[in-house]
Amino acid sequence: MTAQFLDVVFNTYPVLTAPGSGNTISVYQPPTIFSKNFCLFVTVANINTNVVVALEGSIDGTNWSKIIGNSTITSNGTTHYNVANHPIKFIQPVFVSESGGTAATVLFSTAASY
Repeated sequence: MTAQFLDVVFNTYPVLTAPGSGNTISVYQPPTIFSKNFCLFVTVANINTNVVVALEGSIDGTNWSKIIGNSTITSNGTTHYNVANHPIKFIQPVFVSESGGTAATVLFSTAASY
C-alpha cells in the first residue's frame, strides 16, 4: 500500500467580531510531513479605522510565535500574506486589535503546504 499525503491543508475559520484567536489547526501530516509554507487571507468588513491581524505558529501546541507579524489593515476587503520555510505543527490566526470602534468583522482563511 502506498501512503498518500495532502499537498495543501486549507481552512476557513468562523468570523470574529472582536479581537481574539481563531481555532488552532494541525498542519502536520504524520509521520514526517511538516507544513512550512503558509498563506493567510483576511477579509474585513465594517472597518472603522483599522484592524491588526497576525498568524501564529507552534511546534508543541502550547508555545506560540508570530510567523506573520502584526499587520494593520485600514479598509474593507480581502488582503493576503505569505510566509515560507517555517516548518511547524500548528497554526492559528489572530485578530490582534481594532481601532476607531467595535463594528469590524474579520474572516480568516489559511493554506499550509510542505
